Formats: sequence, structure tokens, C-alpha cells
Amino acid sequence: MSSFDPQAFLGAALDKPLVKRPPLAAGVVYSAIIGALKVRSGTSVGKDGQPRYWVAFDMPLEIDVPSDQQATVGQPKVILTDSVFVDTTPSGGLDMAPGRTRGLRRYYDATSLNKPGTTPNHLAGQLIKATVKHEVAKDGSGDLYERIDQIQKA
Repeated sequence: MSSFDPQAFLGAALDKPLVKRPPLAAGVVYSAIIGALKVRSGTSVGKDGQPRYWVAFDMPLEIDVPSDQQATVGQPKVILTDSVFVDTTPSGGLDMAPGRTRGLRRYYDATSLNKPGTTPNHLAGQLIKATVKHEVAKDGSGDLYERIDQIQKA
């Protein structure tokens, strides 16, 4: 049995200010490994006022930071999470009709897994190439957020 107590963090004092990590360079194609997917779901209100159910996969991507950026970024690997919303059928299943669930299809295409029998769980551990873009925070802070812009086969 572990003696770890997460409540202890409430009394943990800073010994130095917290600092944001410098961002990865935008527009660069990085090698990345897809981590274990997590599923989120919820309900929103559609334009017609009716409840609309949604499902999203959160895909952590472990990005290899090139040696020429490691000194600036301060670490050899960075994990960015890409969220992919999937389309569902009226009965609650994954909508696999042509043109639907495009974000998941992009990942299947980038990993050569877009074939019968593949499940989202098969994506974990797959190598892809990912391009990062920057978005400026909307809160006026000027902070940059790194987002996955494009993915492709490794």
C-alpha cells in the first residue's frame, strides 16, 4: 500500500515560480508515437434546441523533439494531446458512412490501419508524422498553445 497522499499537494509551497515551457517550432514535421486513447462524451444543445450527443477521442502524441530544438524546448520529448470528435449513428454507434468521422479516418490513414477489423485501440503505439501550429490564447495573455495541425504517414 502506497503512502502517497494527493491532498498533501494542497500545502505544497513553491520553491520557485512556475514557468511555461517554450513552444515547439510551428510548421515543422515531427515524429510522434500515439499513446493510449481516452474517450470523452457528453451532450450539447443542437441548433434545433434538441440534445445532441457527442463523442471524442483524446490522443496523446509523444513528439520527438529534434536535437536542434532540445536546448530551447528543454526536453527531448513533448506530449501534445489531439482531440478527435467522431460522428455517431442515431443508435449510438460509430458512424462509418462515407465522409463521416473524418478525424479518426486521418489517423487510420496515417497508420495504414484504415481497414476492416481495426479499432481505435489499435492506434496506440503507432508511429506518425505530426505538424504543429500555434494558436494565441483568447484570454489576452498572449500565451501560445501548440496544436496538432496535420498528421501523415511516418
